[in-house]
Amino acid sequence: MEIEKKYKLINLPSGLENGEHIDQGYLLISKWLEIRIRDKAGQYFLTFKGNGTISRMELEFRIPKWIFWFTWPWTKGRRIEKIRYSKRMANGLVLEFDKYLGSLAGLIILEVEFPDEVSANRFIYPEDIRGVDVTYDKRYKNKNLALNGIPE
Repeated sequence: MEIEKKYKLINLPSGLENGEHIDQGYLLISKWLEIRIRDKAGQYFLTFKGNGTISRMELEFRIPKWIFWFTWPWTKGRRIEKIRYSKRMANGLVLEFDKYLGSLAGLIILEVEFPDEVSANRFIYPEDIRGVDVTYDKRYKNKNLALNGIPE
């Protein structure tokens, strides 16, 4: 189960280092399920995600490089590219800042995963980060960004 909130930011906070390059493509996008492949800095994953906003089913598996590259052509027209920066907070939560590249250049999203929905609903992101909560705006889901680009 994934429990996550998302924020569209005006800019990246200062002091972020060692970002990981991520190439992500979608093999299937339906009303109920998405199946994606991901190259995360040379580690390869196959992920199944259910439908939802804050909470949704998620299963992720490491896959060999050859499976990623064999299936990558099937994702044409349904891809995103980004650099991810991570920052651990004093309370143990990890803030993941995604700086999008390519056709999504200029978009910066903060994602925060939580152990439960109570924690997610109580969360207030740090005051030095300027942005707006887009958790419930489906246009900012990665699958929709891959299909439709940056929302207007």
